[in-house]
Amino acid sequence: MRAQTGESSTTGLLSPVALFAGALLLTCAPVMRGGNRYAALIVLELLALVVLVLFAFKSATTPAVTAAIARRRPFLLLLASPLLLALVFLTPLPPELWSRLPGHAEIVRAMQDAGVDNATWRGASVSPSATAASLLAGLPLLACLLLGFLASIDQLRVLMRVVVCVAFAQVVLALLQVAGGETSPFYFGVLTFGAPVGTFANRNHFANYLAMALVALVWLAYESWRDSRQKEDSTFTGRQRTVVWVCCGLFLIVGILVSRSRGGALFGLPFAVLALMAISLRIKGWSRGWRIAVPLSLAVFVLSIALVGYELVLSRLTTEQLASSADFRGRLAETTFEGAMAFFPLGSGWGTFDLAYPRFQPASLPGFANQAHMDYVQMLFEGGIFFVVFAIAFIALAAKRAYLLARRAWLDRTLNRECMAAALAGLGLMALLLHSTVEFNMRIPANAMLGALLCGVFLRPLHTSTGSTTSA
Repeated sequence: MRAQTGESSTTGLLSPVALFAGALLLTCAPVMRGGNRYAALIVLELLALVVLVLFAFKSATTPAVTAAIARRRPFLLLLASPLLLALVFLTPLPPELWSRLPGHAEIVRAMQDAGVDNATWRGASVSPSATAASLLAGLPLLACLLLGFLASIDQLRVLMRVVVCVAFAQVVLALLQVAGGETSPFYFGVLTFGAPVGTFANRNHFANYLAMALVALVWLAYESWRDSRQKEDSTFTGRQRTVVWVCCGLFLIVGILVSRSRGGALFGLPFAVLALMAISLRIKGWSRGWRIAVPLSLAVFVLSIALVGYELVLSRLTTEQLASSADFRGRLAETTFEGAMAFFPLGSGWGTFDLAYPRFQPASLPGFANQAHMDYVQMLFEGGIFFVVFAIAFIALAAKRAYLLARRAWLDRTLNRECMAAALAGLGLMALLLHSTVEFNMRIPANAMLGALLCGVFLRPLHTSTGSTTSA
């Protein structure tokens, strides 16, 4: 017999103070270039530290917290990754051993040519200070991961409402930037060549954040429908409620399209459509759900293009621009992989790409490449075999959870409340994971934090009707 999951909300393991701190953390995340500035990072790290301390106190007084995490060793490995990376890259090594590490010989020769003393003990990273700063920036990610993993459904609704409200504010700011032109004061000094970016520094990061928030909005719409059905609320009819949620989704889609981010549209919008189909199948059943979800998705998409303008949407999708972008990113990824092999198996050290990559940069790539524009090859460059181990742990968890959700959907012909939350969060997470194959969204705190929150929701324990949980 298979366990049937219930529709009741779980108790949750977040205190009200932790919930408030988490909501404040998510609110502050996009401020100052998506959180990608030292001043912004300090604030985010302090808020994350508050959340983590509250988690530690809760786990000391509530065994269920520790049990929920310890039951899943790959998840525990991901939580411990910053500490493990710190032990590997920041533990001081003698100069003789440091100089013999893969990829370090060129650095030693450069130090000798510059007259720099190499007789001091230092961490395995090519720049221990940069690695320490990068690992500290992981504190907000851990906090958001635990927020999604331990919060109840009702607490998640609060957090997702914060995310959606922040996304709405980003679109409003972006439209003000468009209205003011390239010299608009609402750019706050960021050089974007007229592309609306909200408080981000890059149109792709802005659009990717909105794409994940759009999936969160779809889940909130499902929760709203569920509440109205249970409470028999007659304030709004079903059609009126649908119109309100469609307009909200339309607003976020307009923000994505007006940014003219190719990756944001190509990697983000399809998962929002899949999320809409999932809740349509849940609400209307397998036979009627498809007939509602597909026309509604097409109608919203066409209306969005009509509002933004057909020419604006396709202005960056010309053959020449796509070929140029693909050539640049392909060459950058190729040479980054060559550098990763030079430093393998240890890696150059987390957060050191901009310092270690220049010697691998070909003359055909002008300028200063501070990111690889492909998160995975950059993490291989910096983390070596340790990134591979962490990636395998995540893939194992994600594959097991996807199989469980697919099995329940197939056998039960439906998904309960918590399974639906996990499934939609997984779709939002995929928007980040796929877009990161051509961009460095995971290096932007706001995007990485929202992705970590969705990851926590996707991997959270699923409660059954008998009160037990499954960690699959």
